[in-house]
Amino acid sequence: MNRIMNLGRYIPDHAVTTVPVLAVLFAVHFFFLRADPVDDRIEATSVHPSFYQHWLGQAPERDFDIDAELERLSLDDAARDRRIRELLEAGQYQHARTLLLEIAAAAVLQENQQRLGDTLMLLGEVAIYQQELAASEIYLQEALYLTMSRDDAAGTARCYQLLGELNIRARELARYAANTYDQLWQARNMIARGLYQGVGESLQHVIERNLEIRRYGAAADAWEALAALHDKLHDSYPAQRARIEAARLFAATGQATHVQRLFDELDPAVIGEAGLAEARGDVDALFEQHQQDQVRTSQARDYQMLYHHYLRLDQPERAWQMRIQASKTLASTSDRALFQRQADIIAVLYNSNFAMQRAREFLGRADSLFDEQGIAESRAQNRALEARIY
Repeated sequence: MNRIMNLGRYIPDHAVTTVPVLAVLFAVHFFFLRADPVDDRIEATSVHPSFYQHWLGQAPERDFDIDAELERLSLDDAARDRRIRELLEAGQYQHARTLLLEIAAAAVLQENQQRLGDTLMLLGEVAIYQQELAASEIYLQEALYLTMSRDDAAGTARCYQLLGELNIRARELARYAANTYDQLWQARNMIARGLYQGVGESLQHVIERNLEIRRYGAAADAWEALAALHDKLHDSYPAQRARIEAARLFAATGQATHVQRLFDELDPAVIGEAGLAEARGDVDALFEQHQQDQVRTSQARDYQMLYHHYLRLDQPERAWQMRIQASKTLASTSDRALFQRQADIIAVLYNSNFAMQRAREFLGRADSLFDEQGIAESRAQNRALEARIY
């Protein structure tokens, strides 16, 4: 045990004991600032007339250079290296995070601060791509403390850059969510006014975009609006199918009241008894999955609390075993379990401004350090990231 480093010397206690609090705070800080809809009859006079279209479309994400990131870790296990690459390329980020946590735990036992910091940075980057922004903040703050304690200017700059990118991504998600929210209400307004042209396509776009950013409740609301549109057009069967899709999404997030309301509106004469039975079977299975996800999520929280407990007892080996177990448990849950509770739009409209401010601050610190180190390529990356702040 004398080879096991005291993690408290390298990572401050507050950096690893505030996950539940930070998760709530970042959920509030990381969403929504809406833009007023553009009137096509008015000519754009802004020096950036393409901004509105930029926020309607998907953001140009920076390429995730998996080879470069893993090469920095200098892994001595070829099988694990290959497995992590495969998982990252397949977008199975939670499973990749578990393997990376195992590498971090080994670095703790070997007192290898360099590898630990690099692994935590990569964990933070992976979490950004997974849209788990609160978890990413924790990893990157831990990595930042390690790089600063070792006077690693290049590593510190990289941490600041990733923290800037994290906040940019948060701002982007807020803008996309806000625009889909606007489009949904505009579609409802058109339906209420009896103007149906193009509304179906708009609602399909809203559904797709909300699923991409994992706002499942908003996607279910859009399915209900689509059902209302089909009712107005007397398209009975598509209306029933839209309600079933909404019910599935609500069931997957455990909202039984909404599911029952939607099933009360279904007409067996339209979808048939077999179709109704199939829909009920799907909903029951999704409810069961939700309950299992709730159990696993609760277990993961317990493991995380044990991680903090053993860390305070100066038992880092046992602590990191708990942290890895928490990650393994979460890897077996669905995305819907991780994103089923999100802040209300009113709360996040104002707070999303902080992500913009924080992004500028972090990128400014990174730029100063890159300039001191003469790393031109990284400064160019900073310029590209700064251009995305809006």
